[in-house]
Amino acid sequence: MKLNLNKLYVVYKPTKYSEKVDVFDGRPDTLAGLFHQVLGGLKESQVHAIYTTAAEADKEANELLSTRSKSHKKSKQIKRGEGYAIFTKDVPAKDRYNVQSKPKVYATRKEAEQALAEALKQGWRKSELKILKY
Repeated sequence: MKLNLNKLYVVYKPTKYSEKVDVFDGRPDTLAGLFHQVLGGLKESQVHAIYTTAAEADKEANELLSTRSKSHKKSKQIKRGEGYAIFTKDVPAKDRYNVQSKPKVYATRKEAEQALAEALKQGWRKSELKILKY
């Protein structure tokens, strides 16, 4: 069987937030295009498979997304006032519910402290962040 290297269909590994177009967009790629993506930062671990037909790639992408959604647990809804969230020091406690984008809410203070520790590793300064009951 002869492969056409100017018509490859790449299926990427889904993340927990991936949509169908993130896994497979339906457009063919070339070997040169794939090489440019690697130069741009694409890693082998991000590619699930490469197919020669769009139908095979589409079928595999659908299977990947369906198995991921079955294994994805629904997180327990946290009631207002029972969780903890991380805010910048500029947000007063009285305005914590009136922020422009809803913060990630953690069920326990310990979870929020762990997330704060991760934010500090990413370059935030402790004096810029605080944990408030949310």
